[in-house]
Amino acid sequence: MKIKIITDSTSNLTAELVEQYDIDIIPAFAIIDEKEYIDDGSTPPAAFYELIANSKSAKTSMPSPQNVLNVLEDNLDYDHLLMIHVSTLLSGTINVVQSVIKQFKRNNKNAPKITIFDSKGSSYFLGAIAIKASQLVRHGLLLEEIIKQLEGFRDNDVQVLLTVTDLTHIFQSGRMGRIQYYLADLLHTYPVLTLVDGALKAVGKDIGSERTCRKLINIFTDFYEKDDEVTLWYAETVPSETNDQFRQMLDEIQEPKIKQIIPFKVGNAIVCHTGTTVMGIISARNFDLD
Repeated sequence: MKIKIITDSTSNLTAELVEQYDIDIIPAFAIIDEKEYIDDGSTPPAAFYELIANSKSAKTSMPSPQNVLNVLEDNLDYDHLLMIHVSTLLSGTINVVQSVIKQFKRNNKNAPKITIFDSKGSSYFLGAIAIKASQLVRHGLLLEEIIKQLEGFRDNDVQVLLTVTDLTHIFQSGRMGRIQYYLADLLHTYPVLTLVDGALKAVGKDIGSERTCRKLINIFTDFYEKDDEVTLWYAETVPSETNDQFRQMLDEIQEPKIKQIIPFKVGNAIVCHTGTTVMGIISARNFDLD
């Protein structure tokens, strides 16, 4: 069976990884001060971060139905399309995809079978799942076994943790209440956020960026067993002394064993909600890049 992996641009996958793992990407949109930017790499991260830093409003928009349809039509020669997308609790992308699939099947009687998989995440949480899926396809696994393994990987092995020192964008996106936002801003208290069943949840907080970053790392180490081998992605936006300090803390982790630390530029759609002061890691055990 020929299986194609498709995901969306919130996965943060680079052009090199997309080519290496033969993954198709459906672009989302970012809207900065009412101007729309397609999240397809045409606006470099550094330029987009500057737009965000000087913006009055920033939000995201789901992929256009036409872009979804274009990707589906490009893959008519496959037996099965496995579409892995951003959490339904973070975006309506899966709703758009489901709607387009109905039209696609009406217009193509011999359309491939299609399975949608909710990653319950975004950024490299989603990206790692898409890569894992591609690896399982190459190993010749049946679709049912691929789904089973992806569910176990998603629910048990992958973790995202982040904090931000400017909470404006998280507040504007509706993911933080007004009172909580003003108290945090007044006291310089920053949350540690993670994904729980696909929703962004605070799992800790502390005063000041250094203490908050250390709390984040403690939560990370508690998630894994001491003997686990873990791949870790480290979020980068605008260079700062705080980011450098956080990076140094990651190098000092003794347990679990960090196989590699991979920097990545936070994607345009993601940074609309976090702003450019985000510091975070995405980690995975039982995972290797080819």
